[in-house]
Amino acid sequence: MLRITSLARRTLATWIALAAALVMAGGAALTTGQAPKVEFTPELLVQLEVANLDRSIEFYTKKLGFTLTERRDDLRFAHLTTPVPGVEIGLGEAPNPQPRGVVLNWSVTDADAGRRALEAAGVVFVGATVLIPGKVKLATFLDPDGHRLRLAGPAKP
Repeated sequence: MLRITSLARRTLATWIALAAALVMAGGAALTTGQAPKVEFTPELLVQLEVANLDRSIEFYTKKLGFTLTERRDDLRFAHLTTPVPGVEIGLGEAPNPQPRGVVLNWSVTDADAGRRALEAAGVVFVGATVLIPGKVKLATFLDPDGHRLRLAGPAKP
């Protein structure tokens, strides 16, 4: 029997409600420029395709400190919580994962200190830390499948 998490149930219910509202409104909400009324909850699951579930679980738990909360070998899927309340990562094994264009920026109190800590844990960064004056410091690294991740910390004067 397939067990569906409460997050998956709420997500599915939200999509069904949105589809029903659009059908009942004849799609008017999308054609008039008004946003559909959706009651979002303070949760976000970022689903990433990975080539090797074990390798990715090790990277996200041992290198980044995320917590494995569920593993389904029958579905080739793992679920991890992050240090950011309400943000979770789903890892789904796929034959040829294709990371494209999405960057996950993780807010940190100090990008330089965060970079040093992750480098000490064996994380390899892409290029130098970038400073956008008055805005942010960005330090980019990749997960084992090439998904682009970034530490984003305040730009210090």
